[in-house]
Amino acid sequence: MNKLVLLLLLFSFTINAQKGIRKIDYKYLGLPYYPEQYLSESDSLKWPIEFDISIDVKDVKGLEIAKDEFIAQLLISSFSNYGKSYITKARDTISLLHDEFFEIYIKENNLRGKQLLNSNYYLKSDDYDYLFYDNFKSKRLKLVEGPFDHNWDLINFPFDKQQLKFKFVTKVDTSIIKLRPSKEFKSTFKKPMENLKEGFNVESITYNYKYNNDESDLILISPGNTRGIVTETLEIILNLDRQGSWLFLKLFMGGILSFLISCLVFLLPEKREFESKVTLSVGAIFGAIGNRYFVDSVLPGVQIFTKADAISNLIIFMIVFNILIMILQRSKKTFFNYFQSTKNSLYYSIYAFTVIFITILIL
Repeated sequence: MNKLVLLLLLFSFTINAQKGIRKIDYKYLGLPYYPEQYLSESDSLKWPIEFDISIDVKDVKGLEIAKDEFIAQLLISSFSNYGKSYITKARDTISLLHDEFFEIYIKENNLRGKQLLNSNYYLKSDDYDYLFYDNFKSKRLKLVEGPFDHNWDLINFPFDKQQLKFKFVTKVDTSIIKLRPSKEFKSTFKKPMENLKEGFNVESITYNYKYNNDESDLILISPGNTRGIVTETLEIILNLDRQGSWLFLKLFMGGILSFLISCLVFLLPEKREFESKVTLSVGAIFGAIGNRYFVDSVLPGVQIFTKADAISNLIIFMIVFNILIMILQRSKKTFFNYFQSTKNSLYYSIYAFTVIFITILIL
């Protein structure tokens, strides 16, 4: 009986010891463990601190293909479960200002300089209760105006969609902070925007998370256990839809007309008017090449193959194809019976161009 009691006590002690080990959270023990701030069990401050973020985009300007930046004005709202500071039971004061934990990324190497206006903080009270939701106790408002990086996605130009990214980057490890898009005060944008370039339309706002592991900045998270600090980036994305129909006509009307002119050679008599056919063909090929240079001038320095490039190349190829068929029709030898027929040549050229052209637009 005594042995059974002893075994039960030993088993109970082992279970409690294991539970005690599992309960140890070293981030509350202070130095040398990250974040090196001691918090007792009676302290109400708990890691991670959650910040809800929303933006109201007031204006966007300077959105040009030749530039890798744009200027934006936006109002940033952030919410926290804590006030501007916290006094621990050990009488240590911890600053809980929102700027201490995260910041919005703004391009700094610009001639205009960046403009970050002062923050306005509101604490939950009867006077400002309407500004809060859930258990949030502080709200920060900041008006930001400055340049932001932009990487153009032009694969589908002129029917491309652009994503303007506003990146909120944490200054501390993800173990003590968490960024979230606000579920109550959702991000918004002004409609219409005064300086947003004509042809763009704001479609929606979406969100994305990214994480960066900095192996050169080590933190101690438990005895003998270190790792690189991990920071979080919350991207609030303004999705722009280009209204490309009129731009498409502006870019390719000349090229399409050049192709149609090259098709007219099949309507002239086969054995006569050969010089007229040559003149029409030369004019068409020069028109297509000129249209290609015009498209390239609209997309300076673009190093990828775009939908506009595919259409320009198709126009040039089909005009060259028509010229080749015209020469074969002049030849005494028959190489391609079907194509050397005037009726079939005109029909097949227009049919092939239309099918390939629509396929490029759809893909």
